[in-house]
Amino acid sequence: MAMRPDIFYERTEVTHEVVEAKRSEICYDLIVDLITRETNRPKKLLDIGCGDGSFSARLRKCCEVFGVDVSQKAIDLARRVGVNAYKADISCQELPFSNEYFDIVYMGDIIEHLLNPDFAIKEVRRVLKSDGFLVLSTPNIASWLNRLLLVVGLQPLSSEVSTVKSFGRYGKQDITPVGHLRLFTYRALKEFLAYYQFSVLKVKGAPFGGLPSVLGKVDVIISNIPSLSSVLVLEARKLTRSSSTI
Repeated sequence: MAMRPDIFYERTEVTHEVVEAKRSEICYDLIVDLITRETNRPKKLLDIGCGDGSFSARLRKCCEVFGVDVSQKAIDLARRVGVNAYKADISCQELPFSNEYFDIVYMGDIIEHLLNPDFAIKEVRRVLKSDGFLVLSTPNIASWLNRLLLVVGLQPLSSEVSTVKSFGRYGKQDITPVGHLRLFTYRALKEFLAYYQFSVLKVKGAPFGGLPSVLGKVDVIISNIPSLSSVLVLEARKLTRSSSTI
C-alpha cells in the first residue's frame, strides 16, 4: 500500500522549514523587497508548505502571514509561532481562501513534492491579487553536478526512487527520502509558469548545501549561472488576461 502524503510528511525530519539555507535567504530577501516596495497598504503573504512556520514567522512584523501544509503536526507548530496556518493538500484540495486574497505567495522547495503541480499553480493564481507575486524555489535537475553524476551513472541529487531509502548514490545510502516527485530544469519551470500565466521577473541560483568542501565551493561559484545552479529561485508576477500573450 502506498504511503499517504499526510502521513509521510508527519515525520519530524520533513516538518521543519529550512531557513538556514542560501536559497531561503534569497527568497526572504525577495519577499522583503516586495513587501517594502509599496508601503501604503498592508500585505498578505501565503506560505505554501509552511512546515513549522520558522520561515514565515520571520515576516510577521512586516505583513500578515498565512500558511498551509499537508501535515497536522506542522500546522500545530506553525500556529504556535503566530502563523495563521491551515491544513490542506495543495495537490488536490482548494485553498481555504477567497479569490485574489494575497499579495505574495511563497513556495519554498514545495513544487517538487506535488503529485499535481498543475492543480496547485492554478490555485496559487486564483488566490493571488491581479498584481500579486509568486516567489518559488526548487532543485534544478539540470544542475552542473547532476549532469556529471548522470555521466558516471549515479542518481541525480534531489531525485528519489523510494520513500524508504536513497538508492543509486555514491557513498552513504542512509539519506532519508523527502518525497521529491517533480523535478524541473530552468527552461521547464519557466515554460510551466508561463503556461499558467505567470511572468518570471527574476531568477537566481543557489548552492545545494552539504556538499564536500571542494564541490561546495565550486557549487557556490556556479550558482551565479541559474540554469546550471543546484537550486532555482524565481520571482514571478501574475499576468492579467489583458496583459498576457499566451
